[in-house]
Amino acid sequence: MTSKADIWSAGAILYHLTYGQPPIHDTAQPPLGIQQTRSILVQDIIHHCLQRNLNRRANHYWLAEHPLTNSTAIA
Repeated sequence: MTSKADIWSAGAILYHLTYGQPPIHDTAQPPLGIQQTRSILVQDIIHHCLQRNLNRRANHYWLAEHPLTNSTAIA
């Protein structure tokens, strides 16, 4: 079973791939001076994975079923 820390890490990796910097100050907002990604799907995953409150953070089921990560949605 995936822990909430792993979900945070997945969000942090996606954030870094998207913005070229690690997330700062526990926020899904892009770094200062960098425009937010135009992908609503990427924004959604980052927002749900980088929740400081564990109860609000996505779980591995949610992440696996998300339209961006669901293999049937990409095909």
